[in-house]
Amino acid sequence: MARETEVRYISYYMVGSAACQVEPFDYRKKEVKLPKQRKKKRIVLYVDPMAVLGIVVAFTMFVLMIVGIVRLNGLTQDAQRMGDYAATLQVQNEALRQTYEAGFNLEEIRQIAEARGMIPAEQAQHVSIRVSVPQEVQEPTAWESFLTFLTGLFA
Repeated sequence: MARETEVRYISYYMVGSAACQVEPFDYRKKEVKLPKQRKKKRIVLYVDPMAVLGIVVAFTMFVLMIVGIVRLNGLTQDAQRMGDYAATLQVQNEALRQTYEAGFNLEEIRQIAEARGMIPAEQAQHVSIRVSVPQEVQEPTAWESFLTFLTGLFA
C-alpha cells in the first residue's frame, strides 16, 4: 500500500482500495504541439489609378509652371537690357546725325551742283508713258474641265 501522509487534507487514495501508480512523463517520446500562430491580417491599400494620375499631372504642371516663371523672368531681364541698349543707340544716332549735318554746307553743295550742270527737279521735262497690261486668260476650273470631258465623252 501507498504511504499515508501526515497532512490530513492531502489524500493520494482513489475511490476504492488501491492507489494509482504515477508513471514518470518522458518528454523525449512525445512531440510537443506548439500553439498555432495567428495569421497576421494583411493591410491592403487600394490605390485609385486616376488619383495617382491626377497627382502626377498636378506635380508635372507645378514643375512646368516653375520653369515657365524662371524663363519669363530671364526673358523680362533680356527685354530690359534690349530696351536700355535701344535707348543708348538712339542717343548715339542723334549725336552722329548732328555730326553728319555739321560736316556739310547745303549752299556749297547747291553751288557745286549748278556748276556741273544740274537743274532743280521742278525745271526738268516730264514725259508720261502709258502701258497697257493684257488680261490674263482664265483657265477653266476643275468642275468645268470635268463637264467638258463628259461632253466630249458622250458627244
